[in-house]
Amino acid sequence: MTQTFALIAALPLFLFCTTVMAADKHAAHSHGVGNLELVVQGSSVKASFEIPMESLLGFEHLPRTPAQKKAMADLQTATAQASYFITLPAAADCQPKSLQVNADMFKGKKSEHSDLDAALEFSCAQPSALKQLEIPLFKKHPRLSSLKVDMVSPKGQSSVTLKAKDPVLRW
Repeated sequence: MTQTFALIAALPLFLFCTTVMAADKHAAHSHGVGNLELVVQGSSVKASFEIPMESLLGFEHLPRTPAQKKAMADLQTATAQASYFITLPAAADCQPKSLQVNADMFKGKKSEHSDLDAALEFSCAQPSALKQLEIPLFKKHPRLSSLKVDMVSPKGQSSVTLKAKDPVLRW
């Protein structure tokens, strides 16, 4: 009961932080470093990623060469799957509920600093099995070295930095 109350009480702060980060999203743009906001509550897992395109593609300008065009097309196709971003424990029996991916480069828009933004939601049939998750992005994108994670979980609020050498987030 106390943990549920703490999560509910923390939610407005988390939403406020999310709004502030979204309003000033390019101020903290740093190659190799992404951001993840995560809420694990009941049977729901919600995640919001912000990752520099340079960390995913090796460039953040509109693609110029055939190889760059293929890399961007491959990334756009791959990011259409929630499992590209997060691997949840099989025992939790989680199913993707929603996935929204946005990048100016996907729309052909020029930007000085281009990011990929992704919002995911999962619904889990066995939420008691949710004790950790893995970020497969690190294996697929060696230029991505870390994710700054702000998290609300059944254990409370926390901020950690997840590194490529240990891509598992535990709570």
